[in-house]
Amino acid sequence: MIVAIIRKELLAVVRDGRLLVLAFSVFALLSGFFLASISEHQQLQQEKQAVGASAKQQWDTQGVKNPHAAAHFGIYVFKPDSPLASIDPGLRHYTGQTLWLEPHKRNGARFSPAADQGLASRFGQASAGFVLVALLPLLVVALAFNAVTLEREQGTLRMLHSLGVSAMQLLLGKFIGLLLAFLLVLLPAMGLAMIILSRNFDLTGDHSLRLLALGASFFIYYAVFAALAMSTSIHFHSSRLALFALLAFWSGSVLIAPRLGAAAAEAWMPIPAATAFWAAIKDDIQQGLDNDGDHEKREALFNVQLLKQYGVTRIEDLPVGYAALKRSFNDGYSARVHALHFDRLSDAFERQSRFIHIASLLGPSIAMRSVSMTLSGMDLAHQRHFEDAAENYRHYFIGLTDDWDRERSHGTEHGAQGHDDDWASVKAFRYQSPPVGFALHHALADLLVLLAWLVAALIALLFSAKRLKP
Repeated sequence: MIVAIIRKELLAVVRDGRLLVLAFSVFALLSGFFLASISEHQQLQQEKQAVGASAKQQWDTQGVKNPHAAAHFGIYVFKPDSPLASIDPGLRHYTGQTLWLEPHKRNGARFSPAADQGLASRFGQASAGFVLVALLPLLVVALAFNAVTLEREQGTLRMLHSLGVSAMQLLLGKFIGLLLAFLLVLLPAMGLAMIILSRNFDLTGDHSLRLLALGASFFIYYAVFAALAMSTSIHFHSSRLALFALLAFWSGSVLIAPRLGAAAAEAWMPIPAATAFWAAIKDDIQQGLDNDGDHEKREALFNVQLLKQYGVTRIEDLPVGYAALKRSFNDGYSARVHALHFDRLSDAFERQSRFIHIASLLGPSIAMRSVSMTLSGMDLAHQRHFEDAAENYRHYFIGLTDDWDRERSHGTEHGAQGHDDDWASVKAFRYQSPPVGFALHHALADLLVLLAWLVAALIALLFSAKRLKP
């Protein structure tokens, strides 16, 4: 019986003009945003590659100079975005696009696109991810809001009841039929997205796994709206009232919840101001962490240990450059302090992000947005992974220049020189994005929220079946 109901519901939805009109409208809108995002993504990546290559060439051809002076020339590095950023750019507009790597300090990411855009352009910011998260649920609502009320209004619900069709069979059949019909819209879009991405980017197996996981997550997300829409259709005797209730839920989940969550997180879990952040780093470097002692005490102890290590009584008698040794020691401590404060800052952002999820009680959209950003590689976790990799690279090339300076000078002299061959020997920064397992790990809490909403929606649908009356 339930198979017959599924077949009947699937055919009814497919033949319904609403599916074709809404599907083509949403498909056209999704395609437009997707193609525009691909164009923007390609342009941005080309600019990053061009500027990165130019910066590396300038580094390689600095000429003859002191190695430490060369280190202060610095290197710009850029985060290569995943091809899936064409679907969901996530935080790209608000995080810096490059890191300036220089001695003595760790810098934050710079030059976010949002900071360079005018007010008018900000109103036009949208993406394929916005259509998938915000607009496609409306398609589900439009197809399911009168799934039961229409049967009641036309009198067919009483007829089905007289034929012995149970409420549970009817609702499950309608629910599965609706999801199958929706798959007819979703699967071609996913297939087209895969084809377009593969033609424009070098997709790896990891990208394909991320795309499949993203598609499965969106299917769960739409199933929540389908189950809630059908449950609502049972509770209201009027299709109009059912539609109004569902639109109110959609507004609360998609439009209101993210803003309420963000406002509450900023008020209750504020992020330290930039001036306070850098002042705290400077103070910890000068005063020391825990019982390390202040800068002067640490440096005096270092001098004693250094003279003992090399078996000399005067700094001037050291067989290697003292300035480079002292600089490496101080930079090592500075790197420790910077890592501590940057980790605290990243943890604070993550706590804010988790706190925002309290607003998921109003709907599953916050969790779905977070899953979409994470699987697309455009969330805070992936940004932090990139910045940590860039910091490791900074230690690498600054360490090389310190080694050259130390080995090419003696005592307190400052005669060390480097050449273009030295600068060119520094390996270029090659960032390797983390695998899909990294993304799934960081998206686990949001995936559990989505599953919890699905379970709650299905339970509501099953309980509603007991109240279904002709």
